[in-house]
Amino acid sequence: MALRLIKILPPKGFERVEDIVNEDDIIYHWVEKTDSDHISISILADVELTEKILEDIESHFSGSTDYRIILLPVSATIPKYEIEESEEEDSSNDNGESDGRVQRISREELYEEIKAVVDFSWVYLVLIALSCVVAANGLIRNSAAMVIGAMVIAPILGPNVGLSLATTLGDIQLMKRSLKSIFFGFSLGMILSIIMGLLFPFNPDVYEIASRTEVSFADIALGLAAGVAGCLSFTRGISAAVIGVMVAVALLPPMVATGLLLGSGHYEQAMGAALLTATYIICVNLAGVLTFVLQGIKPKSFIERKDGEEFSRYAIIIWIAMLVLLSLIIYYQF
Repeated sequence: MALRLIKILPPKGFERVEDIVNEDDIIYHWVEKTDSDHISISILADVELTEKILEDIESHFSGSTDYRIILLPVSATIPKYEIEESEEEDSSNDNGESDGRVQRISREELYEEIKAVVDFSWVYLVLIALSCVVAANGLIRNSAAMVIGAMVIAPILGPNVGLSLATTLGDIQLMKRSLKSIFFGFSLGMILSIIMGLLFPFNPDVYEIASRTEVSFADIALGLAAGVAGCLSFTRGISAAVIGVMVAVALLPPMVATGLLLGSGHYEQAMGAALLTATYIICVNLAGVLTFVLQGIKPKSFIERKDGEEFSRYAIIIWIAMLVLLSLIIYYQF
């Protein structure tokens, strides 16, 4: 079980610690006096209850900006805390209501983690460029090992999960940042791939390229699985490195194949690779939004929640409509 340390720096003169510390939700807490007018409250809690605890704390400080809440991961605690079997098996009270466990990290922690991997930077562009060059070499030389190596360094997961979260929350700023990273990343990858297709002769019928010029319903399943896995890697606090490779499996090789084929003048095959790329993008983002919605991730305030739910509803409809259109194209191809 993962634990989190919540440090609360309440407003000046605040002393009602018992108001914001619910003993049923926490493992342990302590209070430190920082000076004559300020105190610091530390709470050790299960990661699955941090969202409920944070919401309860913020409700006590509503209307005030003179406070700070800091959330920290806990590697270990001594003595070791073991969750009781009865508590693990029954997470509802006598009325059948949930005890606040969300089976994931808190919304606030999730947002900060995704925001950190969405930011557009020169490092992101360099990694995109390097991964595309390696992938192009792997495709041209028909080397699966090179293609896999390209997937390892491709930073494609973050912006796509960021777009899914922004759509779920109705967060326009996060959406703009995610779209910016996706647009420039894919544009750079396509430009480099087209240039390599112009400069280096290759056989478009080799397996690593030819296998990415045809789309089937199995590719829809792969794209949906990649999207769900990518989002779960963040919401469960799992390392996104390995899951990022799975998303890169879906997005990077067909995108690079599209550029190579366009650059070499194989336009019909390039259309097939482009269709495969579009299929994966739609599936990854649709699966991401649905995963976040089903996990109960939503904005905090009522107004934001109303707007966010409406926004995500329209987004899901659009993604599904695009997926249906692609499915029809795939169906009539056979």
